[in-house]
Amino acid sequence: MLRLLTIVRYRSVDHSGDDQATTRRWDREFILGATAMSMILGSAGYFAIAETSSAAAHLTIVAYNVALASAYVARNAARPKFVLLQLILIMSPFCLALVMSNNIFYIYVGLSGILFIIGNISVVMSVHRNLVALIKANKTADNLSNKLHLQNLTLDAAINTMLHGLAMFDENLQLAVANERHYALFSLKEPSALKSFAATERHLVRSHLISRNDAVSLYSACRQSLAERRALEVELVTSEGSNLIISFTPAVEGGVLMLTEDATERRSAEAKIERLARFDTLTGLPNRHEFGQRLSCAFEALAKGGPSFAVFYVDLDGFKRVNDTLGHEVGDELLVEVSKRMHRKRDAEAVISRLAGDEFAAIHLMNNPETIVNIAQEIAAALKEPFCLRNNTVRISASIGVAFAPEHGSTPETILRHADIALYRAKANGRGVTVVYDESMAAELTERLVLETDLAAAAAESAFELHYQPICDLATGKVVSYEALMRWPHPTRGYVPPNIFIPIAEQTGRIEQIGCFAIRQACADVATWQEDISVCVNVSVLQFRNPNVLIECVKNALASNRLDPRRLTLEITESLFIDEFEATLRTIESLKALGIRFALDDFGTGYSSLSNLSRLPLYIVKIDQSLSRDINFNTTSYAVVEAVCALAKRIDLIVVVEGIESQAQKLAIQSIGADRAQGWLFGRPEPARRVWEQHKRAA
Repeated sequence: MLRLLTIVRYRSVDHSGDDQATTRRWDREFILGATAMSMILGSAGYFAIAETSSAAAHLTIVAYNVALASAYVARNAARPKFVLLQLILIMSPFCLALVMSNNIFYIYVGLSGILFIIGNISVVMSVHRNLVALIKANKTADNLSNKLHLQNLTLDAAINTMLHGLAMFDENLQLAVANERHYALFSLKEPSALKSFAATERHLVRSHLISRNDAVSLYSACRQSLAERRALEVELVTSEGSNLIISFTPAVEGGVLMLTEDATERRSAEAKIERLARFDTLTGLPNRHEFGQRLSCAFEALAKGGPSFAVFYVDLDGFKRVNDTLGHEVGDELLVEVSKRMHRKRDAEAVISRLAGDEFAAIHLMNNPETIVNIAQEIAAALKEPFCLRNNTVRISASIGVAFAPEHGSTPETILRHADIALYRAKANGRGVTVVYDESMAAELTERLVLETDLAAAAAESAFELHYQPICDLATGKVVSYEALMRWPHPTRGYVPPNIFIPIAEQTGRIEQIGCFAIRQACADVATWQEDISVCVNVSVLQFRNPNVLIECVKNALASNRLDPRRLTLEITESLFIDEFEATLRTIESLKALGIRFALDDFGTGYSSLSNLSRLPLYIVKIDQSLSRDINFNTTSYAVVEAVCALAKRIDLIVVVEGIESQAQKLAIQSIGADRAQGWLFGRPEPARRVWEQHKRAA
């Protein structure tokens, strides 16, 4: 009754939330109840046999206890210790009573009961071992099943997340497995119905995704890969524009593996990369590499009897100034507009290329040289027209070198080099012009390159001299100033004329370095002369492009020689004010604030304007020798000099007339009001040491 009560209590409670301690508590109650019941049954059996002589009672107790013991064995084999305890408690007492009786048959039954206990214990242990082994086997099987399930999930996930389509076909080309990407790439809406390669192929043709020829190529490649056991690849374009690369690889266990890559984006990226490698990203024109390829093709066509052609080498004059003053964005827009204008002036089959920076090149088929030169001149004229860029009016020009093929070269390298040489001559001739190559230019260029190298070395070592030409006061006849003239004593060529090396210095960027040397040296020399003598130093237009460098150079030269700033005069030309008048004027004002003076050189030539005499902070105006040379017999020159002298006196400027070589010229300019004169009549340019010796003798 107590055990029954335990069962009723246990089943009346929800055990879904039981923890391990609660379960163990119920288990202990069950074991205690079973043990108590077994003890009672075992004791009852002992007393029934030992204390009674009822055969019915004996038979009942033996049958009941054996049956109950067997039930314990059958139901609780998983707990061998529990079964062992119950067997001993139930069977041992009545077996002992049977053995202790005087009845031989009872003794036999008692001994059989003992053997029953031993046998059941053996059965329990064996069943227990089998149960443990079964549990372990089940756990192993479950683990393997879980691992296999995870592997299958991983494999499915890997296959279905592949960027490429994957399909496996057996030896009969029946579909074994395929991923979702495979179905998506071929727009297979009903994959279950397409279990063979042939069915898939027919579906693709019927749906017009691929052509019949592509389908045949695909099937042939699959069959060939399967038969020859080697990898094959087919590339095709679908009707939707997708670029598919399909590879067939034989499987180790037989069959064939079909891998499909959607190469549309990759091919597009490759095309973009190829275009970037061949075309300029800013203008869209062929770049240097592509131009070289097309030039090579033009020569190959020429060798096979094709048309002759001309090569243009174009360089923009003034582009750097646009970049520096208006910024690189405006410079980029300018390059785009230049390319458009060049396109409008080209013939139908011409090739125009941007080689680098502001350098362009073109290939034009040649009817006759005159037509080609006209095209080049039209391009140059078009590029001289003003450009409107971001509310800025930009003006540039273009120097163009032209070379004819095959007359001026039979290889791409030669024709380009000769066009470049012609361009070099165009820039040397004043820029903005077109020059056709001839053989004499190569020798001149070689000579010039040698001079450039030597000039660079001379600039690095300050291997120059200043020669000084006197400027005399016409009223007193005394020397009041000297003009410093740059001289280059070359170690093998002797003195190189300034009209040769100064332009080279300006074009190669050495003029700033050489000009600063002239200012320093002139200040050092004049500091040793009489204090009433000043010096004039010519300043290049290019030096004003870096005003801070020029100003610092003047400051250092004055400070290091402790020179009165009024003894230094910088000579400038009116070409300085053609571009950026206000910026240049600010630089001059900054220099004038140091105390130095300015002279306007070469007045009467080029861009001379009377308005500049009143607009600029000048001290001296120098009239060019082209006016003084024939002043005695040319009334126009006489009138111009006379007018300048009169105007200069009105605005407190000193007039210096250059190129005076005779007394007649001197008397003429003196009579019309010139203040000072310079020329061979008063002295030729001499080195500083001779000027110093003259001053020493005079002192």
